[in-house]
Amino acid sequence: MSFSLAITTAEEIAVTARAALVTDLANTRWKHEVGGLTLPDGAIVRTDRETRAALTEAVNSLSNGLMQAPIAWKMAAGWTDLSQQDLEAITAAVSAHVQASFAAERAVQEQIEAQDDLTGFDLQTAFEEALNASQ
Repeated sequence: MSFSLAITTAEEIAVTARAALVTDLANTRWKHEVGGLTLPDGAIVRTDRETRAALTEAVNSLSNGLMQAPIAWKMAAGWTDLSQQDLEAITAAVSAHVQASFAAERAVQEQIEAQDDLTGFDLQTAFEEALNASQ
């Protein structure tokens, strides 16, 4: 017995295209979310989930007196010593970066869902525009 799936209506084609775009959008957001960021001083900071957890842990440990500054920290370009203020500023920048990633994904998903015809929809451009609008 063979099984085949035939998409026969314009509505089914649109649903499939919309689902594919939403999946691609989530992947685009994830790449941006964990792709790192450059601080105003030019330092590059990792934004992967492990680094975010380590930053939060270090800030909490400093705040609760479990560690003392300066903290030895390995940045993307190498080692540095961070004060509590430095660490909090980096953590805040990383948090803002992650939130901007999700806000952009949400905005673009709303655009995708609002359109009847997705022909020519440029996902990358829409995501970049949404990121720029949220900053």
